[in-house]
Amino acid sequence: MLNDNEVLQNLLERYDYGGAYTLLVNMKLEHSDVAILTRSCRYAINFDFESARHILNKISDETKSMSEYAELNKNLLALIDGESEAVFSELMENLKIKLINDEYIDFLGRVYRFKEAVFKYMFVKKHIDRRKFTLKIDMMSKRSQLKVLRKKYKIFNNNIVYALTIYMNKYQKDDYKMMEIVKILNSERMTELIELRNESIVGHGFTGVSRTDIGRVYGNPYSVLDDFSACLEKLEIDLSRYKYSEINSFILKLASTVRTEVYYSDTAKFE
Repeated sequence: MLNDNEVLQNLLERYDYGGAYTLLVNMKLEHSDVAILTRSCRYAINFDFESARHILNKISDETKSMSEYAELNKNLLALIDGESEAVFSELMENLKIKLINDEYIDFLGRVYRFKEAVFKYMFVKKHIDRRKFTLKIDMMSKRSQLKVLRKKYKIFNNNIVYALTIYMNKYQKDDYKMMEIVKILNSERMTELIELRNESIVGHGFTGVSRTDIGRVYGNPYSVLDDFSACLEKLEIDLSRYKYSEINSFILKLASTVRTEVYYSDTAKFE
């Protein structure tokens, strides 16, 4: 039979922070630093960074002095501010986690969102005189970009990705890196992958999606991550990889130091 530490480790390997937190609550450790960190991750992994940071701030001063905490807190602030490298890294991590957990419809939803975000990011890079900018600026909104496309470039397609594709093919065809990204994101297999999402129950249809369906149109699903990484590299966006794997190591590090009161000893097994 698995002991509690092994169960926790297994849950973390699948990034199941809800399950891990429930385990800690059942062990009467809901107020421990390891539980606070785990609960924070449960919100962060669902893109609720404000709540994740609010919960994380409840952690003890001793843990706040650790470098792992400082790095995580810094990352959450960057996500809240909409810093491009932090946000794109988070999307990539989320895509990977959806694959690991066989959540293929959610995976396809993230694929569509990632493609749109990259197109919008490229458009903004061509229209503001700054190397770095927050993704929360108004120019990143669909409304603002469609307005510019209509007024300045006479492009009237209401589908933002289609409209930006027209713009790039017409006005940025000499930008080799940008056109390489467009080629990847508008490839036949990427289009078929997004069509799977559109035909699914979270799109415009009523079907489910399996790993076999994704493999049929794209091959190994992890190839999607490789292609997205290539796009970000061409945009000179530095990816922060293995964020949640590193957090999991931090959680297990804290769990290994948990000391419980005698009256909890029959429940808590961390030593």
